[in-house]
Amino acid sequence: MRVVVLFLVAFLGIVLRDTVFNGLSVAGGKPDFVLIMVVYFAIFRGSVQGGLLGTALGLLEDLMTGRFIGINAICKGLIGYAAGYSERNLHKNNFTVPMAAVLAATFGNAVLYFMFSVLIGGNVGLSTMLFSSIPDAIYNMCFSPVFYAVFYHFFMVSND
Repeated sequence: MRVVVLFLVAFLGIVLRDTVFNGLSVAGGKPDFVLIMVVYFAIFRGSVQGGLLGTALGLLEDLMTGRFIGINAICKGLIGYAAGYSERNLHKNNFTVPMAAVLAATFGNAVLYFMFSVLIGGNVGLSTMLFSSIPDAIYNMCFSPVFYAVFYHFFMVSND
């Protein structure tokens, strides 16, 4: 049941990002709700489940946005695996540590997206990609406490 809820929230997050937050973008930045979800899910569930959810939600994002099919799936899958791999060393009770993980994941996702887009013939400069990810990172940090509270409640507090 939780996976269905995650997919519905990811769908809603993609729709909000591409509609509402297009008008609310600051310096071209928009929140990446899927990335935040993948990082927090991976932190609470581990590398394998984080990588699988990242790949699935990244593919959903690719299919909904119509960009290059598969790039977000690969990037978010790798980010989910890396975040889940580091979950043993993170203190989940301190919300600033997972927020820092979201910050690192935002820049990591930008670098991975750049690398894979160059491999398929994309025409984006690395400095442009990194500088444009700064507003995205700020937006992601603003929404991180809300997502963290929900994920902490569902994966740490409730035991069903």
